[in-house]
Amino acid sequence: MNRIPIFVWFLVPTLIIVAIGAWAFTSSSMGQQENPEVLSAVSNPVAGTEEFAIASRQHITEGTKATDFNSNPPASGQHWPAPANKGVYDQPLPDERVLHNLEHGYIWISYKPETSPETINNIKKIVNEDDWKIVMAPRAENDSQINLAAWGRLLKMDEPDYQKIKDFIETYKNRGPEKTPD
Repeated sequence: MNRIPIFVWFLVPTLIIVAIGAWAFTSSSMGQQENPEVLSAVSNPVAGTEEFAIASRQHITEGTKATDFNSNPPASGQHWPAPANKGVYDQPLPDERVLHNLEHGYIWISYKPETSPETINNIKKIVNEDDWKIVMAPRAENDSQINLAAWGRLLKMDEPDYQKIKDFIETYKNRGPEKTPD
């Protein structure tokens, strides 16, 4: 009489469970916002924050310029496939690079290059307290001295309000349409 080896009794159910798990993981919208064109709701919006319609989420070829921005700095729109690394930069970053970060729920703090070193250092201190999902860099094209951008949202200020900067980060961080652990 042929007996089925005992390891088969464990192997078959294990393979079935793994297959079901893989199917569920790949077929769900895990990590994705249900309707990426709608901004994530917040219970206490930060005063002065503007909300913009989502221009697009389209990836474009690395090095090409986006053509669909609807705010300055942009808070959504065409962007490159690879995001910037988190952190503080002394040189400007391409809008198309940082927009990918916003899509992943990052906060982008940009400032005009002529912003006082004291102001820049004070903002850097805020960023260094909790640099998870924050990119900070100079940006000459800004309308205001300091700009904070999240996916679909923008806060502009000519005079720094450090508490408002902290509130913006706390309120809008990780609210992009793609939830990522980075």
